[in-house]
Amino acid sequence: MIFKDMDEIRRHLKIGVPLPCYFIGGTDDQRKRAILNKIIGMTTEGGTGFDTHRFSGNVSADTIGDAAFEITFGGGRRCVVCEDLPFGSMGENEFKKFEQLVSEIGEMGGSTVLVFVFYSVDTEQKMDSKSKNESKTGKKNRIESLKKIIDKAEGGVIKCETPTTAELCTIIEKTCAKYKCSIHRDLCAYMIERCGSDSALLMNEARKVAEYKGTGIISKADIDLMTCATPDAKVFDLSAKIAARDRTGAFLVLQELREMGESAPLVLNILSSMYIDMFRAKAARAEGRTKSDIAADFPKSYPKPRQFLIDKAFTAQGRYSFSALLECIDVLLDAEQRMKSTGGDSDIILDETVAKLFSIK
Repeated sequence: MIFKDMDEIRRHLKIGVPLPCYFIGGTDDQRKRAILNKIIGMTTEGGTGFDTHRFSGNVSADTIGDAAFEITFGGGRRCVVCEDLPFGSMGENEFKKFEQLVSEIGEMGGSTVLVFVFYSVDTEQKMDSKSKNESKTGKKNRIESLKKIIDKAEGGVIKCETPTTAELCTIIEKTCAKYKCSIHRDLCAYMIERCGSDSALLMNEARKVAEYKGTGIISKADIDLMTCATPDAKVFDLSAKIAARDRTGAFLVLQELREMGESAPLVLNILSSMYIDMFRAKAARAEGRTKSDIAADFPKSYPKPRQFLIDKAFTAQGRYSFSALLECIDVLLDAEQRMKSTGGDSDIILDETVAKLFSIK
């Protein structure tokens, strides 16, 4: 079966009866690991015995088959986990062996559970891209073929996408509640902006804040004190200082970024993207278009957990004219070219660039 959403997946895992095979992909590693551990746990009573086998990288179908069909020590199920197997680069005959293996395991009645999981999003995307290119020439789309044959073998196809902002807020609230603390929804959103949208990282940051607080309602000051800001959040501060004409504050933020170990090219890249966000927001407002329109026009730039960037851009763009934003983008582009081509000191180039941004009215 192809699971439609996380609710379906949770209901399946709660029942506790594993399917013969699974395909686990998507962008959220924390969810993938949690689901895999649940499957291993309900297959081999915790997954710590001899009947759990894990393989990764360039492993043959024969090797996987040997593990899948061996006699179990406890007389129960076997669980064979295949991580990031390079289906896109293997030969056609080898891939057919994997297809046959999935079919045979589906016919075994659940004595073996075979799991294909992709922790590397790049591996899965490259495999998908290669397969799509091959399908144009009449060759088989391997990733889709693998999913279909798993579905046909009464297995499960699971896609773990990055949680929405609302889901991440719920994760933070539940984590804080475990430690007898509460947190307002607007501060959950602030924590996501400050710490990023990785669910595992957010759970850890929420735990740190809650343990520090002890009991009661968590405040913004608690979050600022106990959590680590992402480079994005610090560069937001930098762009706000520039817009507010706070020179001293801007260069203090630059110093903090350097102390965090962030490179000048990375800081410049994030800063440039923020000015592009503002230009898009200003253009959208001039055309009477909405924040939703921007999200729809640039889905890769603004996935759901990062659509707060559009809100920030709509707020910040009012401080600039069209011509000023274009001039700022030109300054940032020139800095990027200098960093890549001149061999000059990147930190000095970044300092000069921030000073030039202050000179633009």
